[in-house]
Amino acid sequence: MMSSYESWVLAAEQLLKPLVDRMQPGAAFIPLEGMASNHGIGADELEAFARPCLLASHWLAAQGGEASGFSRDEVARWFREGLVAGTDPKADTYWGAITNYHQHSVESGALVLALEMARDWLWTPLTADGKLQVLKWFRTVRGVGLHRNNHLFFGVFPLCFTIREGLGSTEDQALVLQWMDILESMYLGNGWFLDGMNETVDHYNAYAFHYYGLWWGRLYGDMDPARAERWRDYAKPFLHDYSHFFAASGENVPFGRSLIYRFAASAPFGLAHLCKVRELSAGMSRKLCTKNLEFFLDRLPAGEPLSIGWVDDFPALAEAYSCAGSPYWAAKAFAPLLIEPADPFWTEAEEPLPAEGADYSRPIPIIGMVVRSIEGEVELLNGESAICPGNTAFGTYKWGKTSFRTGVGFEVKSPEGEFPRDAALTAETEDGTVFGRHSTHVLKCTENEVAMAYVLGDKVTLFGLQVESRIWLRGGWQLQLHKYDAHQKARLTVGGYSLPVGDETHFSKLQAVAGWDSSDLIRHSGAARTHMLADASSYPILQTEWVEGEGALVCLSYCGKHPSRDWKIVSADASGVVLEKENEPAWEICFD
Repeated sequence: MMSSYESWVLAAEQLLKPLVDRMQPGAAFIPLEGMASNHGIGADELEAFARPCLLASHWLAAQGGEASGFSRDEVARWFREGLVAGTDPKADTYWGAITNYHQHSVESGALVLALEMARDWLWTPLTADGKLQVLKWFRTVRGVGLHRNNHLFFGVFPLCFTIREGLGSTEDQALVLQWMDILESMYLGNGWFLDGMNETVDHYNAYAFHYYGLWWGRLYGDMDPARAERWRDYAKPFLHDYSHFFAASGENVPFGRSLIYRFAASAPFGLAHLCKVRELSAGMSRKLCTKNLEFFLDRLPAGEPLSIGWVDDFPALAEAYSCAGSPYWAAKAFAPLLIEPADPFWTEAEEPLPAEGADYSRPIPIIGMVVRSIEGEVELLNGESAICPGNTAFGTYKWGKTSFRTGVGFEVKSPEGEFPRDAALTAETEDGTVFGRHSTHVLKCTENEVAMAYVLGDKVTLFGLQVESRIWLRGGWQLQLHKYDAHQKARLTVGGYSLPVGDETHFSKLQAVAGWDSSDLIRHSGAARTHMLADASSYPILQTEWVEGEGALVCLSYCGKHPSRDWKIVSADASGVVLEKENEPAWEICFD
């Protein structure tokens, strides 16, 4: 395990090496292979500079290293020259001004953090004219439209930096604090934020809200010390909950938007320690960071840049705003390099991750989720978080499945347009359209049960099927009750977890209890890959006949590392079910 400071320095160099190899003299971006975003080539080039610069800044600020054939001097010089080239309005390399609702604001935030972390390498050596030019570029963020979500931080950081460097104004500080007020209005409580207009709760809590909030307090908290302390307080309960989202393998639950950022998921643990938010022990914080980074680095081909995917190159997992430079938001995970090697973060004995201990089930009612560990893997049941109507192109299945699990991955929408039906209840119309879950309202969230209400349908077709789902938990099993009211004729399908073909370490199955007409095994293979882990995959489904009006469906879903026998159905009616299995206590569920 790469648990030492020196091994982290080497890991940063491992990631930097393919970037350094691609650096071209006079350029303001690193040429990376991969998809283009919907922001245009200028934004993609800026992204392919700013995010690698953030990675480089952690390494530049670290101690030791330079064992991979390149030096700090040459890396810092290239980024300094690129920064000047990219902000020069008269140059062909000019990135362009920051403008309304554009990606440039996001990348300016990354650059501010990079300049602050590695100030002695990236900022101090610039000439006075060079600094003024960069500051004027940062200042183009003043007054632009910013998405009313975590993007407000990307107005905050550039203005804070220009204020610190003497080009800001009193009005700039007022604007910064106004944006911070709006960000704080997104606080749900107990450490969790709703991502504003996106209407989501997912890993953006970790690598956006808590990451930027802690950095703001550390760098610019003297603007408003009480506010800086609030952001430290927000992080404390979050760290406790969030530590349960990581499997014993180090993998975080794949769930929500921007999964291609990979080990950015562990960003708040090291940063919190750096900011003296010590809610978790140093030994556990280090192990969470280390295991998560290792999980992904162990699957990265030697000498290759980070690709667009989860464990390999899989662009179908990305969003339209993603490009070849996007995965380098993962650089946020390298905050441990900013912690002194003699700090307890590095010297204390490691402590096990929660998932390395006994199985647990942790309800988080404020966000309608239950996160639980079974045999070292982690399953997340999402009873509330959805995505706003304007962002459905991101893939509602990234939030709308009944549950998500480490170790097995999930299906994405196929190139032919088929909506994924694994680990979810879906509805099919007579013309073959499949609708999954979208806006969702939690009804109950306890250690052993989660319940929610939602509609399968959309405003364009006016198709609507109301659902109340209740899920009870026991070991690797879920007992699912789906009460529905179909306002048009529909066929309902429930899917089990999808597994890569050839996976002999996991088992997925469904058991019908009441209301189903048929069962099948869905297989995906060939050129049109749909699974986030493999070229070929399969999952079980149960399906109804064509239905209309009210009804109820009951089934059992299992996923685990060992085969599991079906349950014997002792009784099943409108009041509940009683299940039995040899050598296990009876499972009695009351539906009322």
